[in-house]
Amino acid sequence: MRSHAAPLVLLGLLACQRPDPSTSAGSPAPTPLAPPPAPALPIAPPLAEPIPTQPEEPAAPALTERPMYYERAILPADLEGRSLRELTLLRNTIYARIGQRFRKQWLIDYFHAQPWYQPRESVDESTLSELDLKNAEAIVDYEATFTPAQLRDARERINERMRGEALSADDTVEFQLIAARLGEWQGGDEIDASQRSPLEDPDRLDQLLTVEHLADLSLRDLRLLRNTIYARRGRLFRSNLLRDHFGAMAWYAPVDDFSDAKLTAIDRKNIRLIKSVEADNGGPITDWGHKVEEGWFYGA
Repeated sequence: MRSHAAPLVLLGLLACQRPDPSTSAGSPAPTPLAPPPAPALPIAPPLAEPIPTQPEEPAAPALTERPMYYERAILPADLEGRSLRELTLLRNTIYARIGQRFRKQWLIDYFHAQPWYQPRESVDESTLSELDLKNAEAIVDYEATFTPAQLRDARERINERMRGEALSADDTVEFQLIAARLGEWQGGDEIDASQRSPLEDPDRLDQLLTVEHLADLSLRDLRLLRNTIYARRGRLFRSNLLRDHFGAMAWYAPVDDFSDAKLTAIDRKNIRLIKSVEADNGGPITDWGHKVEEGWFYGA
């Protein structure tokens, strides 16, 4: 009789080798056991001195200064917020670039400090481009928009700074430019009286002038100063430029019956001196010369 023991043993072995359904294809592999945590590293003791850090790159300086010369048409935004000093430099830079010489000491000092400036004995204004001429006119037109009230406010701000801190050279120049525009000297106690020109302080015309008093004045300034003497006696002016200039002066009171008889002996001597200085510098200028000589305030 045939024994059935062997097949039963074989079936038992196959059953033991049957794969676990949990590891069959399509089922996730069993999650491996996580390794034991690494032992904690000992904490290093604090250093006696901190480790120096790499210095940061310095921030780029803010571009707050605007140029003093433009190779494009000047826009209103280029002029807004500028002081009389800045506008004067902006305007005169156009002429300094062709070698114009200046009589005002602060302009001489400024432009001689510029590496590109090469003063010449004579300049050819025809070398100025149409763009330069239009830009000079735009600057002059903007300067003319300053009202006496605005100028007095600016003067008071400088006076306040004088009372609280040392006066800067820029403030001194600005104060003098304002004084010349207003035809009056109010405050400015920190400024040496010897620095005041009769154009800035017309009360000095009550005394005899000297050539030294006029050394810093351009031909435009000399024309204005000569006519200031007449204006103080009430003369009416046919010149639009002179009417506009003296119309901004609080003290100007034109009279219909003006004549040279109203001039004092000191007035006459001062007029003669001014005319002689004008003659030594090319002669007095007219309204047209007032605009062209010094490029409408050019070199002033």
